[in-house]
Amino acid sequence: MAELTQQTSKANRIFGTEAGSKNSESEHLHDSAGVSPLCPHCGSNKHWRDALRYSAFGDKIQRWLCRDCGLRFSDPNDVKNAWSTREKADRTSSNVIKASDDLVITRQICVTETKNLAAEQQTTEVLRRSETDVKGKIIDYTWWMQKQGYSETTILGRSKLLKVLVKRGADLCDPDSVKTVIVRQSWCLGRKSNAVDAYTAFLKMTGGKWEKPIYKGVAKIPFVPTESEIDLLVASCSQRMGTFLQLLKETGMRPGEAWRLSWTDIDSVSKTVSVTPEKNSNPRILHISEKLAKMLESLPRAYGERVFSRPNMRLDNHCTNFRKQRISAAQKLKNSRLLRINFKTMRHFKGTFEYHKTKDILHVMQTLGHKSIKNTLIYTHLAEELFKGEQEYVSKVAKNEKDACALIDSGFDFVCDWNGHKIFRKRKY
Repeated sequence: MAELTQQTSKANRIFGTEAGSKNSESEHLHDSAGVSPLCPHCGSNKHWRDALRYSAFGDKIQRWLCRDCGLRFSDPNDVKNAWSTREKADRTSSNVIKASDDLVITRQICVTETKNLAAEQQTTEVLRRSETDVKGKIIDYTWWMQKQGYSETTILGRSKLLKVLVKRGADLCDPDSVKTVIVRQSWCLGRKSNAVDAYTAFLKMTGGKWEKPIYKGVAKIPFVPTESEIDLLVASCSQRMGTFLQLLKETGMRPGEAWRLSWTDIDSVSKTVSVTPEKNSNPRILHISEKLAKMLESLPRAYGERVFSRPNMRLDNHCTNFRKQRISAAQKLKNSRLLRINFKTMRHFKGTFEYHKTKDILHVMQTLGHKSIKNTLIYTHLAEELFKGEQEYVSKVAKNEKDACALIDSGFDFVCDWNGHKIFRKRKY
């Protein structure tokens, strides 16, 4: 009898106590729910453990198989625990959990912070649309400047400035916003003045007006290297780059004028170059040396009609290539002054030494293509300061006509005859 009571107690612990009557069925279901649940269909406690199943959150839920009706069901307590885990993991949406075949539990979760995805997507679309509108306005601005006859250099420079202003927070439709962005930049006064001119032209296109700020650039004395430094830099660069620099040195062309030079502009017989002007300067014909003529003839004609570039090639890329070669030359020659030389430096060199040699300001003005003599007067001051008190010359003797022509091509001036020979001299640079 004791043995039977012990077995019954053990069975009750494992499977739950059998219901004594129909009236006590609900109470029995409640009491046995934590130990071994009764079948929700027939109320039988005759069931097997039908392995385990796992929730979406990794919780283990016991599966049961009723031997009387064959129903497979889960422990309600395990389902409740799984729901509690899900409730803690997700607090931003409503959830639905199926507890059994006939029971569906719904919960509305309290949300502490919401995120409007539709509004965010709409904002992103508005930003993309505004970026597209700004790009379209700058393209229209570029095309408008072309129709107004602005030079290619001016068009590129002003378009870049507007792009920079927009990138740094300026609204092209709001002049005050543009003023604020310009004043916050660490640019020099000259660059700020260029930005003001670029936006003024943009408002002229759109029909807008503004009270433009006043920025006046500070005039600076340009750097003028020695002739030997230029010759060293020319020799250190590649064939194409060296020829380009030698052309700028001998003619004083603007970089854009030399960049668009064509083969038909070069006269190898008279050793002259015809310059197609830019920036409303004067056209001119300039003499070149025998050395430069041979350098031009040795260049491969890989760009069609043009000497240094194709029509669609930009000068900016050529400038980047020059800076790389200039750094290499300065490191090789241990001369940091070479790093201060750029394409415009050659023009300053030509104007300064032409006035130093001839003392004729009109001649320098014609050589450089200036329309106003005010732009040429700076070279008189440069020549006076750089060669102040200099009286040293290099003297050469020409024994025949060939030697005399070579000395003249090299910049020597005739002085006098001596014992049947001709004496030439040139100032030391």
